[in-house]
Amino acid sequence: MLAAVKRIERIRLYPTARQAAALAVMLDVTRELYNALLQQRRDAYRLRKVTVTTKMQYADLTALRAEDGRLRAVYREAEDAVLHRLDLAMAAFFRRCRRGEAPGYPRFKSWRRWEQLEFPHGDRALRFDQPQQRVNIPGVGPIKLRKGRQVPATYGRAWLVRKNDRWYACFECERAVRPLPPRNEVIGVDRGVHVLAALSDGRLIANAAVGEKRKAATARLQRELESASVRDGAGRVINAREHSRMKARERLAGAKEREANARRDYAHKVARRLVNGADVIALEKLSLRAMIRSARGSVERPGRHVRAKAGLNRRLLDSGFGLLRQMIVAKAEEAARTVVEVDSRFSSQECSHCGHVASESRRRRCFCCVGCGYRNHADVNAALVIRGRAQLARKSESYPAEEAGRRGQDAAA
Repeated sequence: MLAAVKRIERIRLYPTARQAAALAVMLDVTRELYNALLQQRRDAYRLRKVTVTTKMQYADLTALRAEDGRLRAVYREAEDAVLHRLDLAMAAFFRRCRRGEAPGYPRFKSWRRWEQLEFPHGDRALRFDQPQQRVNIPGVGPIKLRKGRQVPATYGRAWLVRKNDRWYACFECERAVRPLPPRNEVIGVDRGVHVLAALSDGRLIANAAVGEKRKAATARLQRELESASVRDGAGRVINAREHSRMKARERLAGAKEREANARRDYAHKVARRLVNGADVIALEKLSLRAMIRSARGSVERPGRHVRAKAGLNRRLLDSGFGLLRQMIVAKAEEAARTVVEVDSRFSSQECSHCGHVASESRRRRCFCCVGCGYRNHADVNAALVIRGRAQLARKSESYPAEEAGRRGQDAAA
């Protein structure tokens, strides 16, 4: 029996005006519940030094539902998920305190920061009709949905998300692994800003640079949003034409969503080509968070080249090579391919031909080894180095098992 992999199926919903209003009411009720639960915990500890536990609030929620019709109208498991969400926020706060990090106490949620309804047992709450053209939501009714991939009859969590006044349903389900035919190919991938990916076979995959291409249009929409508000000397909004500002905000959010969709679509297509073309995909082990860390520094020790580093950070995020890694790993898992992540240190300075490491060998986009004279595109050379390190790592992993098998055969003889 083939293994299964977890996937999230995201489907567009098309609620009527009445159904959209009912969903908005559910969002308001769950948001108010979250804020009330957080307030109860804060006041109990600040005033009485009492820790309110999840079990206590669960019992309080049961009593409130018996008295409050608005709470009773919302599906109970969606309210239990709100309590679980608060638990996760509190646990993250105390975990950061123990590690000595900036703790960040859980905040109250405004209507702009609460856009999700969660159902922990999705297949028990959300029911499809037979052709999966509508999904029935408790308290709302059957909602028409976009035709796409079939969602399995049994699935785990499900949640509804409102994004730019559009509604989406997400289902956590399992898909069977579908192995692709073997290619007997190991390919190294060097991700970057100049090109999204350089492959060890010499191919260069261009960077879509979606944000850079839409930079002028995004800047225009940001100016429209700013012009809808009048600010004082400190930058605070003192007079806003609320309707104009809301429309400008919606246009800017829609443009950002289209930009993210285009970047994600391009990463999907590139990852599919890479997974289809090789049995083993070798990647550098990179920390994107460390790479985009600000160079601003502090007042005592100000950073250098802050503007240049900020521009590089924007290009790194716009390229989406962190998203590309995520797509490659997900598609390789479903296709029974192997992804190997290797150490990235000095991969751009090492010669793939002789192994000599020198910073002088890298000359912008050209690599010319000062040791043996080998020449190649700098990113392609780095991809070859990554492939070589992956092959070495796979050999070192398989060697102990092969040696144990050989010793067993010798002992049997």
